[in-house]
Amino acid sequence: MGVVGALSSRREFLKLLGAGIIGLAVGAGAGYAVKSSSVRTVTKTVSGAATTKTVTKTVVSSTGRKLKALWIYVGPIGDYGWTHAHDVGRREAQKALGRFIETYYIENVPGSEAYDRVKPILEEKKIDAVFATSFDFIDAVRRLAPEFPNIMFYHCSGPWEMFKDLPNVATYFAEFYQLYYLNGIAAGAVTKTCKVGYVPAFLTPEVVRDINAFAMGAVHGAKLMGKCGNGEKLEIYVTAPLRAWFNPSKAHEYAAMLINQYNVDVLAYTEDSTAVLETAAEYGAYSFSHYSNMLEYFTKGKGASSPIAKKVVEHHLTGQVADWGPIYIYLLAKKITGVAEKEDVWARIGDFVPIRWRRPIQYSTAGKHEGAVYLAPINTKVIPAKAVDEIKRLYEDMKELLFEPFTGPIRGYTIDPASGKKIGPVETKVPPGVRWGRNELWGCSTKCWGKCFTEKEPKSCNTMNWFYEKIITLGG
Repeated sequence: MGVVGALSSRREFLKLLGAGIIGLAVGAGAGYAVKSSSVRTVTKTVSGAATTKTVTKTVVSSTGRKLKALWIYVGPIGDYGWTHAHDVGRREAQKALGRFIETYYIENVPGSEAYDRVKPILEEKKIDAVFATSFDFIDAVRRLAPEFPNIMFYHCSGPWEMFKDLPNVATYFAEFYQLYYLNGIAAGAVTKTCKVGYVPAFLTPEVVRDINAFAMGAVHGAKLMGKCGNGEKLEIYVTAPLRAWFNPSKAHEYAAMLINQYNVDVLAYTEDSTAVLETAAEYGAYSFSHYSNMLEYFTKGKGASSPIAKKVVEHHLTGQVADWGPIYIYLLAKKITGVAEKEDVWARIGDFVPIRWRRPIQYSTAGKHEGAVYLAPINTKVIPAKAVDEIKRLYEDMKELLFEPFTGPIRGYTIDPASGKKIGPVETKVPPGVRWGRNELWGCSTKCWGKCFTEKEPKSCNTMNWFYEKIITLGG
């Protein structure tokens, strides 16, 4: 069976990957062996039903067959948000495993078109691995996986229960709710109006848990600084959902509305562009990076030439950033070496890092690039030192799960996930002393095990269909 086949945990596999042993296993004949190291760069085209995409990739001359991996993107790679971050991860994997893989991608794929646009590519290119990078691709993957049993499908952000009957589908996600709580602390610490806001793309369980974490963190930050009635008078406004992951103009409109009509001076959001961050800066409000380190875009990237770049930098507090590279390298290395398996990778603070245990505040890595999820640089010129220390302390505690935002008692009210409208009274959602784990945070009550995420799912099973009690919903 060999050293790779004997691995018993992801951490052991990552140790071997880092030590270079995985490369030796591949070279020994795991199915995608490379016999030569002659490198050249070429371009290929990927054609879908509605688009043709030219892809630049690295090719290594070889007598063995290279693994072919396809990424499906819901938005454009230039969004500098969700899709951009995934494409950076793809390129990281290509750089690290370029001797053994060929990578392709197709962008701007609506969920409703995914099946028809992806199937011809799988057949034509003889793809071995598919990374479906959006919640919108659940139906397409569920249709494609049985038709292509020899292809390994990896679905991002979809609950693994949706694919439990498909042996060739694994799931993965870079989780943000912990980072959102820390962003909330920053928001509560800097607000002058005692009013902060959030612009959501949709109200999926993923987005709702991020909104709730941000809101609870904001109350924590205000209380920490002794402002807004020790957090009691802090108001958190959440707009109706955009109903699109990428819609800069509408995101701008909603952000401006929060500022102008509700006097909000700190904004968070789930939308795959820099629109909210720019809008906030335009009006003198604060905001955050989302998915990518947008601070770099406005200091080193194309955004640096923007007339508002300097103001964006000044009003950027911190943010939640994903590095999908470690996850993609891990999953592809397992596929290359023949040990790919059905699994659920849920990366949180402290995952895919060399040192997982907490550090003292003065040595905290908060605000530095590490692992699969991390905080963007912390604006210490704006965020009070006391709040910065609290952010660092909790960031380190979260590495060992010594602190978790969703620990009761927490009260909230049920919402309509389509609009955000309040449809229930304020009541206890997380009982005192109870700490929610993966199932509840993804919207599945433990008592409903096996019934969640199905057409027959009882309404009582959904555990992430509520807003924290201090949230003011503008969804109707």
